[in-house]
Order: sequence, then structure tokens, then C-alpha cells
Amino acid sequence: MEAQDPLFDLIGLGFGPANLAIAGAIVEKWEGPSAGGDGGISAHKVLFIEKQPEFQWHPGMLLPNTRMQISFLKDLATLRSPQSPLTFLSYLHAEGRLLPFINRGSFTPTRREYFDYLSWAARTVESKGIKVQYGEEVVSIRGSEDNTVEVHSRDVKTGTIVIRRTRNLVISPGGNPKLPPNISLLYPHPRILHSSRYATSVDQLLGTLSPANRPLRIAVIGSGQSAAEVTLDLHSRLSSMPGGDRPHAIDMIFRNGSLKPSDDSPFSNEIFDPDTTEVIYNLPTQSDRENILKEYNNTNYSVVNPRTIDAMYEVMYDQKLDDAIARRKGDKATPSAARITMHPHMTLYFADDLPQLAETDSATETSQEGIRLTLQNVFSQAQSTRDYDAVVCATGYDRTSWLRMLTSSDIGKHFGLNLSSDPVQLVPSTEIPKGPDGSLFDASEEEATWRPASPITPASPSPPSTPTSSALSQSRMLGQLPITKLYITREYCLVPNSPQFKPRIYLQGCTEATHGLSESLLSILGVRAGLVVDDLWKNSQ
Repeated sequence: MEAQDPLFDLIGLGFGPANLAIAGAIVEKWEGPSAGGDGGISAHKVLFIEKQPEFQWHPGMLLPNTRMQISFLKDLATLRSPQSPLTFLSYLHAEGRLLPFINRGSFTPTRREYFDYLSWAARTVESKGIKVQYGEEVVSIRGSEDNTVEVHSRDVKTGTIVIRRTRNLVISPGGNPKLPPNISLLYPHPRILHSSRYATSVDQLLGTLSPANRPLRIAVIGSGQSAAEVTLDLHSRLSSMPGGDRPHAIDMIFRNGSLKPSDDSPFSNEIFDPDTTEVIYNLPTQSDRENILKEYNNTNYSVVNPRTIDAMYEVMYDQKLDDAIARRKGDKATPSAARITMHPHMTLYFADDLPQLAETDSATETSQEGIRLTLQNVFSQAQSTRDYDAVVCATGYDRTSWLRMLTSSDIGKHFGLNLSSDPVQLVPSTEIPKGPDGSLFDASEEEATWRPASPITPASPSPPSTPTSSALSQSRMLGQLPITKLYITREYCLVPNSPQFKPRIYLQGCTEATHGLSESLLSILGVRAGLVVDDLWKNSQ
């Protein structure tokens, strides 16, 4: 174990686009007209800790010719500060491609170019004094006697634990790949991929399958943009691989009745505007916020860009055309293109590791490992079993790792969190209960200090701060688990239940419940970073 003595003004956990935007806003503060004044975050006392060996951004989905779904103007800085040196236009100018990009006639860069822009921005902020420690994974955070936060990280290569202290913390955990429960029981498995690893793993996967020289069967689970892109990419790859007497097969499995188009019309897109974030945050009730999220769900979740849907339909239409021509001509030759089949209204009922597929390679008498999926129709409940050579899960991400980190830390007690805090509800700080005199600290006899994160049973307007075991048991029987409320400011700072806790802890990319649908997207990175950094400056001595 290695302890580092320097005390940092700010440590950021993770160095993806969200914390990169924070770093950019800090650099602008350093170089701005008020630089060198009192307060703020000191130069060379900012550190970001990143598990990857270098800057990365969704490497598993950097597929050929895939485009961004937002305008390049929604970059790391433009909406906050158009004159910033970290805008996408500044990147194009620095790279000598500004005019060629204009000549393209499109506001949406390819995903590959946007990754190059983000990498350029990461190098730029590092050159201006931002420290990034790559190759370290944060394993825990703890409180320190001097009212700072200890950050414990592990060197990925050596396993050495490094301890650093900081006055402020920004948690930007990104998303952890989420698998269907039945699939997760088999994972890790050489034949199961999450879409987050697809582009970096598919060559190796297909390389292990290609020697069989037989028709392959691959399942893609999901109905969103990633599922559609993976399916089209698999179709392209498998169509160039020999498959024996039948074409390779790709099955899309999803609960919906069809692929649904994303709503990217101008009025709907306003849900991602910073002003809308303000509106959502200040809605009077949690129910109101949930209704807004539900109403605009089709702008982001389980939907596919219309251009991608058109491309998918064209491929499947060509399959029908090929079949019709083959029937008319009596052609029994094996079609060269892989075949896509959709299985709508299906859920995954069971998944099993299949040591050997029933069908063997007739040429080599060898068999392939596989996965057996049992599917269930959501209406009829009828079940069917299918065997696959591989399964790709495009099933989204879990964004609660920050909560597990807090609940397992002694810092959690300052927010009313512990290992038994479940469920936890993120709530705007505007809803903090007020005492009889209107203050934020309730001095009533029932509760001597304000506990904004104390368990609250919805059915009881004035519950005790710690429910009795019988009350807890009864609430569970009634399906009303006590809810731990965790309060967060408009500036993304968690509110402790006591002013004695001085470190400021900010969340990035995981506050959709309070700040709206744009929270996990790129749309508001620049504006959000500005809010966080301004709040840091205002509250730093």
C-alpha cells in the first residue's frame, strides 16, 4: 500500500466525457480574467483517476460508418462558452479539417471522429495542468479525520493500493454493462458479449467460430440503437464467411412488437435542453418528474435512429427478394448473405450453457460450444428453445455503482446511507423537509436534528427516523419498503445531513431521476460542467 501525502482540491473518479468537460471548465477558470484571485481550485491540485490505460470512449461500439445522433455543437464547451478552446470547431481548426468538415454538409460527425475529438481534448487539458492518473481503478472512498475524503485506488498492473486525500470529489462512474438475469448467471462466458465490448471482441469471437465451416447462429438481445447496429454489423461480417449448405442466421430477440424509431424532432429534442433540466428539477413532486421521463422515453430508450431502421428494413427486404427469385428459378444454391430474423414479443425465460451443439461439423466431426436460450411469448406464454453459437446482449447499462460505493463507505453515514439502505431515492434539495420555523433543521422533540436521508414510508407522513423491526416487516409485507431519500442540489452536489461534513461530493451522469433524460447523454456536458465548477469555486476557500 502506498500513501501519497499531497492534499488535492479536487479528485474526479473516472475520466470519460463528463469529467473531461469538468476538466475543461476548470482550465477555463484558470485562464479566465479572474485567474489568480482568491478562492477557487488551485492549479496542480486537481487529479482524475481512470481505470483505462488511456482515454477511451465506448471502444466497443466504434463501428464503421456509425454517426453521432447529436449536433457537433453539443460538445464539451460550446453551449457554455462558444469561445472556449475546447470546442469541436477548435478541434477541427487545430487538426486542419475545418473547411473539409463544412463541405460535408452535415452537423453530425462520425462516432470515430467524435472519439478523436474527445481524445484531443483530453490531451489538451493535460497540457494545461490537469493531472490524469490512468491505469488505476478506484476501489473505495473513506472519511478522514481532517474532514477530507480518502480515495483508495488500485494499480491495474501491479495491484498496489494508492491512497490520496481530497477536499472535493466528483463521481462520474459511467455505466456498467447490464445483462439479463438469466444470462448474467453464465457470465463471463467466451460466447457471450455485451454490446459495450462488441467492436473490440467480435473479431476474436468469429475467429473461433469460422473454422467450423457451417452455418452459425447468433442471437442479439435488445431493441435499441446498439442492438440494431450490432445486428447490421454481424450481417456484414457473416455474409463474407463461408457457411456450408445454409446461410448464417442472426436472431434479434426483444419484448416490443417491432423496432421503434427515436423521436428526434425539434420540439421533442428540447427535452435535452439545459433550460428543461431546470424545469424538471424544480417540478413539485417526484411523480411529476417520473411522468416527464415516461413521456419522453422514446427519445432515448429502446429506440432506433430512423436511418438505421431504414437500413435494417432494406436488408430484410432484400432477403424476401432473394427468396422470391430463387423460388421462381428453382435455384437451390445457398444464399451468400446472412439472414436476419426478428423475434418480437419475446422475453428470455432461461439460458443454459451448452457444451456441445446438437449439430456437428460434418467435415471435421467437431462440435462447437454454445448457449441454449428458452424464449417466452409475452402474450401467449408459449415457450420455445433455440441453440446459438454466440449471444450479444445490447441491454443497456447499470448506473448505480456510485451508490454502492457510498453505502459501503463510512462517508455514507453523513448522508443517511448504509449497507441496508434499499431502496434509495435521489431527490432535489428543494424538497428537504423544513422545521416549524421554516429552517432546514427540524428541532422538534421527535427528531432533534435534521436527517434528510432518513427512511420514510410513503404511507406515514411522520415516521420515526429508524423504523422498528415490526414496522419494517409490516411495510415489506405491504410492498412499501422504507425509502432512503438522498438529496442533491441543482449543481449536482449531494447534501449531507449535517453541516459538519465539509467535503463536497458531486455526481455526474447518474441523476436522471432529478435532472432529466439528458443526464447520461452528451447533450449538456458543457453547461453541466460549468455549473459544477462554478459551485466548486464559490464554495472553495
